[in-house]
Amino acid sequence: METRQDLLTGEEFIPLRRNQRFASRANQVRYNNLLAQQKRDAKRPLDRALDTNRTILKRLLGEAKSVMFSRDYLMGAGYNLTAYTQIAENEKASYWCVYEFALTPLQDNKLKISRK
Repeated sequence: METRQDLLTGEEFIPLRRNQRFASRANQVRYNNLLAQQKRDAKRPLDRALDTNRTILKRLLGEAKSVMFSRDYLMGAGYNLTAYTQIAENEKASYWCVYEFALTPLQDNKLKISRK
């Protein structure tokens, strides 16, 4: 009978099915969990920056419809200008979005914060 090597442990085993790649179900689960953890670890820095940005924008906007702050003020509050979810445009201007918030660049190094 043909033997195969387990993708996780490297141990040799005799497959019971044609498409079996692991010696046991536990090895398969552990292997898939390791792959999922690597994916989460790769996304963690950006997700953390986006969460921080959203928290800052939510606190600064409060219940207002829109507010204006300087770039320096936002950066001093811990805002990361390179972390955003999308760039959008309308007939008036283009703006950066962080989830439900929009930042529109204005003159004099100011940014207008509003909800989309």
